[in-house]
Amino acid sequence: MRKERWQRLLARVKESGVSGIALVPGPNLYYLTGLRMGPSERVTVLVAKSDGKAFFVMPGFEASKGEAAVEALREEGVPVDFSVYPYLDQEGPLKAFLDALGTGASPRDTWAFEYGHMRLLEFRLFKEALGDFRHVDAGDILKDLRMIKDEEELSLMERACKLCDLGVDVARGLCQPGRTGKEIARGVEAVLRDKGAGQVGISVATGPETATPHARTSDRKIAGGDLVWIDLTVNVDGYWGDITRTFAVGTISRELEKVYRVVLEAQEHARLKARPGMTGKEIDDLAREVIGSYGYGEYFTHRTGHGLGLEVHEEPYIVASNTEVLREGTTFTVEPGIYIPGKGGVRIEDDVVLTANGARSLTSYPRNLLYCDGKLVV
Repeated sequence: MRKERWQRLLARVKESGVSGIALVPGPNLYYLTGLRMGPSERVTVLVAKSDGKAFFVMPGFEASKGEAAVEALREEGVPVDFSVYPYLDQEGPLKAFLDALGTGASPRDTWAFEYGHMRLLEFRLFKEALGDFRHVDAGDILKDLRMIKDEEELSLMERACKLCDLGVDVARGLCQPGRTGKEIARGVEAVLRDKGAGQVGISVATGPETATPHARTSDRKIAGGDLVWIDLTVNVDGYWGDITRTFAVGTISRELEKVYRVVLEAQEHARLKARPGMTGKEIDDLAREVIGSYGYGEYFTHRTGHGLGLEVHEEPYIVASNTEVLREGTTFTVEPGIYIPGKGGVRIEDDVVLTANGARSLTSYPRNLLYCDGKLVV
């Protein structure tokens, strides 16, 4: 899989006209090398050049990780000439970086940097080595690679999404009067950790809190007539699932019941109509048209969705400003919502992958359990 990723990366680097692309610890480095590293005061940089050569600059005591990653990439047949340039704490990374660049670098070159991940710490290293130079956002090069998921990536996302479904089911059972959002979150996380989840992120909003799209989990006690929503993210081997479901405790107002029905209709309309060849704007419009037709347009205050994979939020964004065509294999969320201040809010979120036949949902927990046991359960 990584051979294909590197082939596509090098082709995109050459097409873009940059001299090279610099990656720092984070999702893109993991995507291309399998190295799980976090940022620290000791600089680690991977540079892939347009001439087919690549090098690591990294701390000496971490060099074995880089060498192991290079060996694994060679075994996979990655068509790149790799080198590792370690440095000691007492000397710092500049000399290693200059050695790696050699005499072929020019301040007139253009370099691609990860605007969303690179720090001034790494940028300063380039400045000290090259002086003045041009730079562009590497995100424009990398997004086309990562938006289209391969079979291995989809398999991991499906596992993460199954745990999302399980977590919502656990939350549903815990959603009772007298309990707090924090108690529900703890109960859900305990089960998911036991089932093998890596990272888990949970937000539980109750009652009036549900009118805030990014409400924090609180100690507020659930009461009869409350809406409760859980927004849950689960990571399996680097890949995320993301789901939101809304519950009602006891009998809710007719207005909130109507809001739920509208959100369900909007989510279903956008999710079932999405297909390759559409833009993020067109899918966003599908959800927004339904909600607007019922007079709730001003209460739908965020985008319809976001890309999902190695990051919870990544390209593509399902929003009015995204006019790029989406291709088969793209993964993203569909999560319209209506939020009425002082009363409550409803959001229903699923993860989908675009296929030749439309959008296949990776999360499958029921969305329309309207009168289960005589109670409204979203």
